[in-house]
Amino acid sequence: MGCCQCQGIEKMFDKKTALKELKKYHKKGPSKTTRMLLEAIEEKGIQERHFMDIGGGVGAIQFYLLEHGAVKGTSIDASQAYLDVAQEEAEKRGLADKIVYQHGDFTTVASDSDQTDIITLDRVICCYDDVLALVGLSSKLAKKVYGVVYLRDTWWVKLARPILNLYPKIMGSPFRVFVHPTKLVEDIIKRNGLKRYFYGTTAIWQVAVFAR
Repeated sequence: MGCCQCQGIEKMFDKKTALKELKKYHKKGPSKTTRMLLEAIEEKGIQERHFMDIGGGVGAIQFYLLEHGAVKGTSIDASQAYLDVAQEEAEKRGLADKIVYQHGDFTTVASDSDQTDIITLDRVICCYDDVLALVGLSSKLAKKVYGVVYLRDTWWVKLARPILNLYPKIMGSPFRVFVHPTKLVEDIIKRNGLKRYFYGTTAIWQVAVFAR
């Protein structure tokens, strides 16, 4: 991910936005697509697993996995504000000692030695310009299960992309939304030895979960 995109993420996903999302999470729980992702992951087992949540937001996936038997996890996020809010919430839930928080671009802070059982990217792929680096490394590190939620590459989503990018452009932010080809994303994942066992969609999102 380019440094400009990192700066854009910090600006777009600030403390105010994070607190607003946390309030929504408290009221309604995980979003529909996040629930789809978690239910599919649970099919392969969560008990005694370790996980890495990339771009984990306020921590919805992390809390669910730990509360359903996962042992420990890592949260990597390019937004310090979201990391701070997620950590505060984890402390309230008594889970902070089970999560390692890392700030930065996953493709630069992670390495081949960071293999773990479950890896998730919930609405993250569409925030990265370098899909080859992001999906390539993250899927390589998944020992058991790899789950993603990202924008569908349908004509209506592609048509909406300039509109989605208008606000950050007006605000002077370098952040941009990307609609990466589904085939490209899945080909990268499959080349790393993973097979898809779950797929679901909403109007704009697709949820795919893979296993070894």
